[in-house]
Amino acid sequence: MLLLLLLGSVLAALLGMTTAQMQVGDQCQIRIFKGICTEASKCTDLPYTMSQLGLKRRDIQRCGFTVFDEIICCPSLSTPTTTIKTRSDDRPAVKACIEIDGQLQPLLTPHILGGTPVELGEYPHMVAIGLTNTDDVVEYNCGGTLIAKRFVLTAAHCLVTQQIPVMVRMGVVNFTDTEQMKGAVEIKIKKTHIHPDYTSASVYNDVGLLELEDEVIYSYNVFPTCLYTDPDDPPAKSVLYVTGWGVMNRNTREKSDVLLKARQTIVDNSKCNESYVDSGLTRRNREGIIASQMCAHDPGLIKDACQGDSGGPLNLVVDEALNKYRVVAVISAGFTCGSSTPGLYSRVSSFLDWIESIVWPSG
Repeated sequence: MLLLLLLGSVLAALLGMTTAQMQVGDQCQIRIFKGICTEASKCTDLPYTMSQLGLKRRDIQRCGFTVFDEIICCPSLSTPTTTIKTRSDDRPAVKACIEIDGQLQPLLTPHILGGTPVELGEYPHMVAIGLTNTDDVVEYNCGGTLIAKRFVLTAAHCLVTQQIPVMVRMGVVNFTDTEQMKGAVEIKIKKTHIHPDYTSASVYNDVGLLELEDEVIYSYNVFPTCLYTDPDDPPAKSVLYVTGWGVMNRNTREKSDVLLKARQTIVDNSKCNESYVDSGLTRRNREGIIASQMCAHDPGLIKDACQGDSGGPLNLVVDEALNKYRVVAVISAGFTCGSSTPGLYSRVSSFLDWIESIVWPSG
């Protein structure tokens, strides 16, 4: 009898079975992911979910059996089983980031100038902003970052134009892919918030927020990212990418239908200021490059943000496998795409008080 029990235990281990019988509807866990014990025939999205979460067949646990069917731990795309802890003295942006990091899921396996195409789900916080003239034709001419269920961070100058921001689009990277577009999330804009110290006569305080009519339903392809709260530049060896659907050809001014990313390197503000002065680019930044701004470029002078990328994020990569990023800065202005003059960004950490007062007013 003991031998039979031992053989049964070994067989259960080989099959990925749990040793205790569980019932349909019981909560279960597959690695770090939540699941529900479900009849195998009713876990209809299992292959897709497994591919999205990077799970193998051996990872799927068996809960038990009904009379006619096997009960398996059917994984969920919603929330990993991570304990989320916040401290009462954390500022709102930090609390929000802890919540976001606790729900990150692994990533599955040219348009920004010289950029690399982005996989669906790789930058789920990336937003395309649709603007319209009086003819009601929507053109996606700016980018943004989803930072909360109703708020998108962008540049103020995207909101102070002859075009009116009316719509955001998320959950898609290729606007010409008909299958992707079926899953695109489009939400109308309820209100625009422009930094009170912004003026179109300068490039200072170039940050804005879009308040959406409806809350975003988070998914693998639509998910917010954290704000970078450190007032200093990221460490020198940091990996930074700019992302957008902007101009990909300086000659034809053709914009991209595919989201692209381009590696960037931080340029010290003092060196950046020298570059702008040497190029005679001081009309809109008469105070020079100030602390609330940041400069970045591609040392090869090929990959850069360009027209149509404005408002999009400069992304600090924390953990690429988990899609863990921090939005360090917002694309603001530049001289010529891919030129020797670095691109100019609005430093997110300098505007935390203003952002938090609108997005998380209760703390």
